[in-house]
Amino acid sequence: MAGKPSEKHDNVLASLKLGSTIAARQLKYTLLLAVGLGLLIVVVRGYQDYHWLDGVYRQGNQRIISSSVPVATQVLVEHDEDLAEVMARGMLNNRSIARVSLNTAEDGIFYELERPADEIPNSLWSEKMFGGHQTIAVPVRDPDRKPVVTIGEMIVDLNPQVYVDAYISRLSWTFLATMCLAILTAICFAATSYFIFSRPIVELGNYMVKADPTDDKRPLDMPPHHRYDDEVQLLGSVTIGLFGMIRRQVGELRKARDELQHANITLEERVEQRTRELNEAMSKLEVLASTDPLTELPNRRAYLARLDEAISIWRRRDTPVSVILLDIDRFKALNDTYGHQAGDAVLVALAKMLTKALRAIDLPARMGGEEFAVLLPGEELEGAMILAERLRKELEKSSVDFGGSKLNFTSSFGVSGLPSSGGMAALEPEVAKQFDALRKAERADISGILYSLADQALYKAKEEGRNRCRLADFKSLSEFKEVFPFDV
Repeated sequence: MAGKPSEKHDNVLASLKLGSTIAARQLKYTLLLAVGLGLLIVVVRGYQDYHWLDGVYRQGNQRIISSSVPVATQVLVEHDEDLAEVMARGMLNNRSIARVSLNTAEDGIFYELERPADEIPNSLWSEKMFGGHQTIAVPVRDPDRKPVVTIGEMIVDLNPQVYVDAYISRLSWTFLATMCLAILTAICFAATSYFIFSRPIVELGNYMVKADPTDDKRPLDMPPHHRYDDEVQLLGSVTIGLFGMIRRQVGELRKARDELQHANITLEERVEQRTRELNEAMSKLEVLASTDPLTELPNRRAYLARLDEAISIWRRRDTPVSVILLDIDRFKALNDTYGHQAGDAVLVALAKMLTKALRAIDLPARMGGEEFAVLLPGEELEGAMILAERLRKELEKSSVDFGGSKLNFTSSFGVSGLPSSGGMAALEPEVAKQFDALRKAERADISGILYSLADQALYKAKEEGRNRCRLADFKSLSEFKEVFPFDV
């Protein structure tokens, strides 16, 4: 019972949300339509008012000027300044007239009266709507002379700003009244539409929100009854039928779910166990695939992968990398004399000595047979040669105990690498230029080039008598046309 008030409160909130959304949408679109129609009415009304005021402006000016011509004739004939002042002030009572001037043919200006300049200011709208400031000159003739003689002229300056203000005022009141009427009409129409058409749908939506067809512990409530809304009533009947179908299907699904959960417990345990075993096997295979089984050093595949990473770092960060290849001298003769087990013992001893003598970041690897390689990240060629010489001396002094005999052996070394910008300064300009071009080559097989150069240096050391270290001849870089696809 404690949960019912909260549930009722949530249902009320859901109903309010549905109702308020529909009402807001109806009011919004009704307002848009009403405001649009109101603006159309304002435009039409404004157009009509403009043409009406334009006619009043022109007819009023023409009437005042026409009625003032006889008076102006009398003024100029009699030279009556008092009458001229009365006429001019009477004309200026029309606020569209800015100045009245009476000029005689002989003496020029006889009388002039002008409205203060700031009393009726001119504006851009007066120019666009009524032609702006205009000056009209009317000739004044003496009708008593024969023939008729022009004795002067009456000049009238017109300023239609008063009519512009009147038009804006009428348009503003028209807009305000039309918008108020449009908003009131929209609110009334939206309210009527909501209570007559939308409210039944809102109540049905509230029923759908409250109803839970998956709860088979209580009966389904009937949808709200609407006496006059046949379509909504039909929709409610369809909804209750759909809820019944959902409840039946949910019951069947729950039963099937329980059966599947019971059956899947053992299967999940088996899958988890098999997955764990597979991951362990994959880890072991990965180690085996990258490790030489005899010496437990990384094999050729792992070595070349690390070499490619070091080359990428050299490209991006200018970090040097060096490569040492070493080959046991006369290893075939050792195998033929003492047997392959003795040869294996020598290989294992060499691997242990390399692991002990090198840094943690260096990578010794067995490339195959009696050939080994050492990757030296961050090491310049000069340091690599020093390390190779030290390794050569240690191997020369070492021996392996096998079958009561001490097996002595030596190795030949070949060194190559990629120097940093600082290391290239010690090289010949032509060689440094080739290294710079190699850095920019995107498709060059740089690892293959380094390995080939080191291998050439290794065999040169063997040709010169074995048990010695030789640095690669970088002048031969231009010979690698297949792996060096650019002009060096």
